[in-house]
Amino acid sequence: MPASIDTLPYEILSAILEEVMSISLRDLPKYTYGLSQAPEPLQDVQIQRVVRGLKAPDTVQWEASNSIRQVNRAGEAARGNPEPLSRQSFSDMWEYRWMDSRNLDKSQTRYAKTTVYRDPYYSLKKAAELFRQSPITAAYVRRLWFDGFYALETSAIMFKILRLCCNLKIVTLPWTALRYGSADDWSQLLGRGRERRHITSLELLAVDLKASQINDIANQVDRKALNSSSINFSSLKRLKIFGSTNFMPITDEDMVGISRTATNLEELHVTGTSSLTIKGIMAAAQASKSTLRTLEYSPLSADGFVHPDPANYDPKNHCCHMLLQCQQLRDLSISLPSICPDIFRHLPLHWRGVVQIRAGGLHGFYTDPKDSTEGFQQFWNTIKEAQALMESRLKDNIQLDIELFINQWIFEPRFSRVHGNIEIGELLSDGLWPISKTSSCKGPRGHTSTYGKEDRPYSCISEESFRKGLRHSYISF
Repeated sequence: MPASIDTLPYEILSAILEEVMSISLRDLPKYTYGLSQAPEPLQDVQIQRVVRGLKAPDTVQWEASNSIRQVNRAGEAARGNPEPLSRQSFSDMWEYRWMDSRNLDKSQTRYAKTTVYRDPYYSLKKAAELFRQSPITAAYVRRLWFDGFYALETSAIMFKILRLCCNLKIVTLPWTALRYGSADDWSQLLGRGRERRHITSLELLAVDLKASQINDIANQVDRKALNSSSINFSSLKRLKIFGSTNFMPITDEDMVGISRTATNLEELHVTGTSSLTIKGIMAAAQASKSTLRTLEYSPLSADGFVHPDPANYDPKNHCCHMLLQCQQLRDLSISLPSICPDIFRHLPLHWRGVVQIRAGGLHGFYTDPKDSTEGFQQFWNTIKEAQALMESRLKDNIQLDIELFINQWIFEPRFSRVHGNIEIGELLSDGLWPISKTSSCKGPRGHTSTYGKEDRPYSCISEESFRKGLRHSYISF
């Protein structure tokens, strides 16, 4: 029986603490809360307390491990253990510094009047120097996150660090690394050679750059590494692309290039981007259709419901049928050009939890469905098929909640409810429609709550009231 927890082997102690973190994650709040909008003078504004949205996964994990770090940091430093218990190494620590600063008093620093130049890439270069001088330290690194390094010069340093950390599992890079990295850089990162372990998770983060960075000729380089046959993404289990940029964005062509070898993905997350369309997403999903478990495609809010013109997408490659080929798919949140009842009709489906499907319309009907008897019937058949699928999963003791976002309307088939802005319909009906309504915490862009003064609060009505509103032309799609 060990006299102290510090005497336990590192592997056992790490396993214990990771289990403690997983338990803490279940108890921590994962949502942020706020008001729908700020009150304004001389205005009658209905204020709602609403759920804003999910916290970032990294923030939740940091909070879950906060108490562990406070009691374990000194012990780890005394033992000289080069591997952090959190199994994460960050090149830029600003995010962690900000998180830790919430527990600190404001500093009383007096700033000197003398201007001192400091290399903006100092931390990146020091990290490269540390790993070069201490290969043992580099061998213990499991995760690297590079944030804020978008120049060609910094890309070379990042790939140098990546080569030194031979046991990496998770890597987060700026999207420019896809342009600046050579075929040799990427093939080594993805595990070329038997002596190197493969990375299993790759994240590419994009942001808008300043005009000076965009116009810098030194940065206008694209080595087109994806065209090389030496690059193989088959070791990846998770691929995440986040953010939109005004400089050499990731496109459908890039996704098709990645999909040629990314055949074992279990998770695919593409969020907050306006340069990738459903064509690139479906290419990646089809390449990993036998292994894909989680698929998230949430475009940038401003472009989220402006989908590619149906004429530009081959009708033979109907997205609903292509999604159904992903037999292992469990978690789904996706924006589609159109949907049809078939997406819920074919069994078995392993979907669970909350499934969100955003669509620009119904397959084959690109105008208001009520303008066609067939289109009107197909829409309600889609709702019925979603209800039947949820009941089927419930018989297997699996909870499934489907949310459909058709243009500016949000449907909850389980509860036969519809969310949307019905103010115009109320005016057209002289207040006679709907008979009853409640306040909704869902907003117009597929997210909870409302964002900005131009977004009016949503109301919740029954499906029957929605049908009546369509029949009397109080509302439309």
